[in-house]
Amino acid sequence: MWAGGDVWFRQRGATYTNTLLKCNESITDVEIKGEEGTEKVFVNIQRNIQYKHKKSGWSPEGEVIIENRRLVFMRDHPRPPEAPPTPAAPGTVVSHPHVPDYSHTLTPTAALLFRFSALTFNAHAIHLDKQYCRDVEGHRNLLVHGPLTVVLMLQILQGYQSTKAREEGKKKELITQVNYRNLAPLYAEEEMKVCVRQKEDHVWETWIEGPDGGLAVRGTVTTAPRIDAKAGNDAGSETKSVEEIPTTAEEGALA
Repeated sequence: MWAGGDVWFRQRGATYTNTLLKCNESITDVEIKGEEGTEKVFVNIQRNIQYKHKKSGWSPEGEVIIENRRLVFMRDHPRPPEAPPTPAAPGTVVSHPHVPDYSHTLTPTAALLFRFSALTFNAHAIHLDKQYCRDVEGHRNLLVHGPLTVVLMLQILQGYQSTKAREEGKKKELITQVNYRNLAPLYAEEEMKVCVRQKEDHVWETWIEGPDGGLAVRGTVTTAPRIDAKAGNDAGSETKSVEEIPTTAEEGALA
């Protein structure tokens, strides 16, 4: 299962069109929780992405994108063919304590999950085979991908940011960091509501509510003004390619 993660974009105002990129992936932490037989293994995978500059080689200032993925592995407990799937016990519905500034309601379809699986080379049957979900995993329908929920949250946030910035006569800020946690499963053909709320300057809360109104995904997004590469300030200039910008990594640390 995809429990959550974070992504840190260390450059602002740079694009990587027609640029060679490489990703170094490593396991940075493994933690076992629970008793033997029912234990869960939490694995943190870090992905560091660099670009290749024509003159100076692999991004001399370091990684331009750092991603941490938090995955959970559990033992396989096959159920006898004659045994019916055990329905999940109803849990406590936890709602977000604030009202969103903006929300968008949608219903993910089986076709959407299929296309996202193809896009991300994810052939797990839990996103594609309804019978497998019911008979093997005990879910009532196809499970929505964890990364897909992050994409939806960021897409809705960016759309709202664009509208808000246009109304206020400002430049839309760029996303510099994303932190998120998957709290409850979301299913195909069931309505979900994607919500955004500005917590403070440059900090946004994002979350997704399931059909019962409970929190299914919760995240925090940090934004910053677009860097003017020529003037060296935050004036909000047009985005340049990495071949044009002698980019310097921002100071900071992953949350």
